[in-house]
Amino acid sequence: MRNISKTKLIVLTFAGITCLKLQEAYPSATILKCSGDIPKGAPCLIKASSYKVKVSKIDICKNNPFPKLRSTPDYAGSYCLNLFDRKNNSKNINILNNLIFNLPNNVYGSGEFKYISVLFRNEFTISGKYKSGNNTWLTNRKGPNKLTKSSTNTGSPKKFTERLTNWRGEQDRDNKYCDNNGGTYSRCDLNYNGNKLTAIGLDKDLVESYGNQVKYVFYNLELSPPLKINDNESGNIEINLQRNLEVFGNGQEVQSISTAPIIFKVIMKKGL
Repeated sequence: MRNISKTKLIVLTFAGITCLKLQEAYPSATILKCSGDIPKGAPCLIKASSYKVKVSKIDICKNNPFPKLRSTPDYAGSYCLNLFDRKNNSKNINILNNLIFNLPNNVYGSGEFKYISVLFRNEFTISGKYKSGNNTWLTNRKGPNKLTKSSTNTGSPKKFTERLTNWRGEQDRDNKYCDNNGGTYSRCDLNYNGNKLTAIGLDKDLVESYGNQVKYVFYNLELSPPLKINDNESGNIEINLQRNLEVFGNGQEVQSISTAPIIFKVIMKKGL
């Protein structure tokens, strides 16, 4: 009989944390689905019309692979089990589909894997629209806060790409998502919807960085409960993603539609 354990991975929202814009958002907040009203003072969630991300690496780790005193991730020292590495795989993976990774046949060092880490290319391309009353707001190519408003509910949203430059914005303001004193330029530690997460900008050599040098974005989430894997365990790990966007407004007008918390479901199936 197979044993199935589940845990949720919430990666992060870009709304309000790139240099593109800063919006009101608070750590430990619960972000709800949009109700059809225009949000005021806090964002709400919708499904994206289109969504594209590029994954370079996925690992599960026993220990935190990127503690505060490090400037690069430590996969070996943190006893990480690699599930995917673009360098060793000629094919791109589509994380919007359910991804299934078989556990290696020679897994040694049984124990609890407490973290899952995902290395993204610093390109997040989305489109979306939100209808409230007689009006519909659609994304366009100019960015998350340059929306097209339609009173006829016609037209298609346009794709745009968000990139991380730094967590404090152009004016070096505290980012209210970040628990580490408003974030540094390169690092944001947060507790989002009850999930402990770290998000870090990295350069091409996987060294912590910010600005135009950011080629990758490293996400590390503490799993609750952790995944328990025994020596030579058989089975697989399934990962899937929900395509959420954040809608932000002033109660009268929708002001932005942007990349929302990237929510994964992580399912481990044993004994297959």
